[in-house]
Amino acid sequence: MNEIAGPGTTPARPPAGVEMSVEDYTASTEEALAVLAAHGQHGQRPADVRQARADTALAALFGPAPPTASVTSAVVPGPAGPLTLTVYRPVEDRPTGTHGPRPGLVYFHGGGFVQGGPDSHSGFLRALAGATRHVIVSVDYRLAPENPFPAAVLDAGATTRHVAAHAGDLGIHPARLAVGGDSAGATLAAAVAQQCRAWGGPELVHQVLITPLTLYPPQADTVSRRELGQGYFLTTELLDWYAECYVPDAADRTDPRAAPALASDLSGLPAATVITAGLDPLRDEGEQYAQALHTAGVDVRVRRQRGAFHLLWLATKVAPAVQAEVIDVIRERLGAA
Repeated sequence: MNEIAGPGTTPARPPAGVEMSVEDYTASTEEALAVLAAHGQHGQRPADVRQARADTALAALFGPAPPTASVTSAVVPGPAGPLTLTVYRPVEDRPTGTHGPRPGLVYFHGGGFVQGGPDSHSGFLRALAGATRHVIVSVDYRLAPENPFPAAVLDAGATTRHVAAHAGDLGIHPARLAVGGDSAGATLAAAVAQQCRAWGGPELVHQVLITPLTLYPPQADTVSRRELGQGYFLTTELLDWYAECYVPDAADRTDPRAAPALASDLSGLPAATVITAGLDPLRDEGEQYAQALHTAGVDVRVRRQRGAFHLLWLATKVAPAVQAEVIDVIRERLGAA
């Protein structure tokens, strides 16, 4: 990678070192946004958490889950009580593993730290498990505002350590464990990667960050935040509402566990794959974080999906090629980990 502007600055054009998708997904974005609008979703601030969690607009964009993985669940101890893990295995695998231990990926779902869960990402994780031949462990971490920061990141760290300590029971090779997530989940994955380094383990081989949030205003003063904060579902008002729910104390918004880009040292972190969307207000901070990792000596690959909005990669009913591209990039990178 070449130089990209750092946190708090505003790149005016696609930065050097960022791969651009061959396809331009603008038409797919317009189609998906029209579906959301038909269901009354325009990126507006919810009246309350109950309304946000009852919203079914996004589900209208999801295609059927592929039959490429078997699914089981487990309950494990968490920092404040039991946590549920959903485990996705390539279809020919059994829990005991007939092909020997496989690489593993601990995955944290998106949803602004307020929404989402095992069901919201099941189709994607089934497809990803089948494509990468990884055992994927999805974490049902505590949600805000009932459980504000640092509850989610504490759960994420604890479950990653639990998976590493019990890798054999899950059919995972203990030396081939990665973390990943999307949006808020990518924030958690980046924070967990930093924490594992600070703890001296478990040693991770990779981090997958899909459309990550890495900063909060005023540090997150970017072109994409200013120019794409209206009209593309993830609006400024929605981002503000998520922040109020998850990090109500403004002082916490400079904690690297909430804003991974503010970590003072990024050296020694696992290799990273960062996927951004061209019409996402979080685009620039994701690419800036990738550059900061690269500057610190971390192996990084960045792919920007041209014309895509924040969640288009989940919209397999209207744009299956977008998710297919995401999976292809991840498969290639995890295969080399």
